[in-house]
Amino acid sequence: MFHRSWTQYNGGTSGGQLKVRDAFEHIKASESFVPQVYFNPETVWFDNPGNYWLPYRSEGLSSWAIEPTDLLFFAGHDWKILPPAVAAAPPVPIINIAQPRHTRPEDPRHLFLQYPAIRIAKSSLGKKILEDFGVNGPVYLIPDAIDFSQLPAAPVASDLDVLIVGLKNPDLATRLYKKLQWKNRWQRKNWKIAVQLPPKLPTRADFLALVNRAKIVVFLPLDAAHGAEGFYLPALEAMAMSKLVICPFAVGNIDFCIPDKTCLQPEYNERALRKAVVSALGMDSAAQQQLIQAGKAIAANHDIKLEKERLLKLLEDADKIWQDVSLFKTR
Repeated sequence: MFHRSWTQYNGGTSGGQLKVRDAFEHIKASESFVPQVYFNPETVWFDNPGNYWLPYRSEGLSSWAIEPTDLLFFAGHDWKILPPAVAAAPPVPIINIAQPRHTRPEDPRHLFLQYPAIRIAKSSLGKKILEDFGVNGPVYLIPDAIDFSQLPAAPVASDLDVLIVGLKNPDLATRLYKKLQWKNRWQRKNWKIAVQLPPKLPTRADFLALVNRAKIVVFLPLDAAHGAEGFYLPALEAMAMSKLVICPFAVGNIDFCIPDKTCLQPEYNERALRKAVVSALGMDSAAQQQLIQAGKAIAANHDIKLEKERLLKLLEDADKIWQDVSLFKTR
């Protein structure tokens, strides 16, 4: 049983919402489980075509009631649906997607890590951070994956040399764009550069179409000061679309953003990012293709069919895992 809730216009449109929705659909397509979703009464349904849960709005349960045969699937703030006493001693198994930033004391989801759950991490480093922190319960690695059928076809020609994806760091994105445009004008480079700033585009398809227009894509994920990323799917999707990716280290991207192999990975500051862009633009075609093809190859390992297999296997094993109290601090 799933629980979802949002009160803002872009609620239901985040990468986290996408992957929980994907989990719901993986389970829906299985023969062994029947997923159900409860939309908390505080949920506000905006007219937003980018909300991944819109197709399931009419399927939402009318009330929240845990049955003995249920398995709960939580992410983010879903724990709030349970009273503290129930969260501390759940009557049924709980699968919980947890992010490494949740281990920070200032994170509002920090307290949830004390509750028993079978947790899913999205990266090898994220798994290690959660385990080293000492979450209550075992941690399993299920990396995010791509539905390749949803990616746009390769363009006949790219109309952008560089795209800066700055939704999560608009101030730095703006500064970087201005510096590159200054160099563009004064050195007469004739680079075609664009920057994506808030607000978000209406749908994920619109975002992927924008990325598809560029040859080089600079991603500005959540930085360390904000807890970094659990995975960071946009950079992987760009690799799958044969883009030359520039992306700083963000914890969750450690397994696919491999410096100088699948991407360029400068320090997370304006000067280093600018130097990386200029370096990428100055590479010969062979050097660019070496990075691009390595990125495309590693992205191919993240097929959504594999994500589905791993998730369903974990669900099949959930009762056995839950019964092994030695895996939990408290139960």
